[in-house]
Amino acid sequence: MTTALTETNHAPKGTRRQIMRKWVLKLTFVITVFAPLIFMIGALGTKFGWWSLDFGFGTLVRNIGPKILMLSGLLGIVSLILAGAIKPRKGFFTAAAALIVAMAGLGYAKGVGNKVANLPFIHDVTTDTQDVPRFTAAIMEQRAKVQGVNSADYVGKRDARDKELVSVLQTKAFPDIRPLILSEEPKVIFGKAEAIVKVFGWDIASNDVDAGVIEATHTTFWFGFEDDVIIRIRPSEGGGTVVDVRSLSRIGGSDIGKNAQRVRAFLKKLKAA
Repeated sequence: MTTALTETNHAPKGTRRQIMRKWVLKLTFVITVFAPLIFMIGALGTKFGWWSLDFGFGTLVRNIGPKILMLSGLLGIVSLILAGAIKPRKGFFTAAAALIVAMAGLGYAKGVGNKVANLPFIHDVTTDTQDVPRFTAAIMEQRAKVQGVNSADYVGKRDARDKELVSVLQTKAFPDIRPLILSEEPKVIFGKAEAIVKVFGWDIASNDVDAGVIEATHTTFWFGFEDDVIIRIRPSEGGGTVVDVRSLSRIGGSDIGKNAQRVRAFLKKLKAA
């Protein structure tokens, strides 16, 4: 940096501007590359246990990440001005990349924020809110090892934000999530359900064809969030089979609709099988 300043002080006016632009473009490039990396580092570091969720998600992703994105956008604007004002005119690609990364990142963050604001603040979704599928020891023993784990008790559960019953909030937000009734026998449906769980890449914790229960855990790629799923398969009173699915996050207040998406995706796949 001292050499750069010396060159700037003794160089002709036009050259000094070019040197300044060169260093601004270099800084812009570094920040633009670092901006998405900090989100990936925060997520993967949390997943592999390098640091806590509070640091990975709270500090790196929610606190530092947006500031880096805003800095990338600011440098992108400065670089764009310098690229157009100083001859020979160059550096537009770096400036454009910085602006695109900043706008995409901040736009995504805003979209997630809107989801959190508009969706119910819940992390437990089930097709049957009256006779809720209950996780067995196979899952409960795993959940007991997680610090700050969410309660698996559905009856009477209220959300942390509005203090309303989760069952009421779910019904309002996801009225389409209901038990699935199929014409085939339970054992046939059980086999199809188990195959779908494997296709989805969920880790099966238990599968009891006689009890009609499959339990599994879905681990997200980013952060390694774990959500537990129970699939209950029973004979329907009118013939055929009734299928219920429940998806419950181990940690976190809002799942941003992920559990509902997971239940929908499974039921859709099973219905088409």
